[in-house]
Amino acid sequence: MSEDHSHWMEKFGACLGWVTLAMVLFTFFTVITRNVFNVVWIPVQELALYCHALALMMGMVYAWHHDKHVRVDVLYQDFNQAKKDWVNILGTVLLLLPMMGFIIWSCWTYVIDSWLRFEGSGETGGLPMVFLFKTLLLLMPIAMIVYALFDVFKLIKAKVNN
Repeated sequence: MSEDHSHWMEKFGACLGWVTLAMVLFTFFTVITRNVFNVVWIPVQELALYCHALALMMGMVYAWHHDKHVRVDVLYQDFNQAKKDWVNILGTVLLLLPMMGFIIWSCWTYVIDSWLRFEGSGETGGLPMVFLFKTLLLLMPIAMIVYALFDVFKLIKAKVNN
């Protein structure tokens, strides 16, 4: 992984950390205003939800970068590096890429329809940007595909050079 690439990914991760902090503060504010003052502010609740979705959906790319994604492979930990590389290549090509493609395919119309209508919140007084929120359904798999392909090509290049 290039030094510059890792630097930008760390900045991205730091931004996600700030988004997570904002989510906690919005949630704290919502709980206090609701339980102490008996006031409900729908936009603040929705901001907490949007921050949560952003941190989760885009955090997947950051987790992939640090190889901290969930593995359901019990044997992987005992493999040598060459076997791990093959598991990563095949798992990415045969599992991750088709799943991300399916997510894009299944969400495309849903997200485009939301954009065409500039869909807003269904709640009275809610935020008028549900279409941006739904865009995460396409941004996450696209970002994962780009990043995963980058990793696969890097692994294949290393295999070819050895």
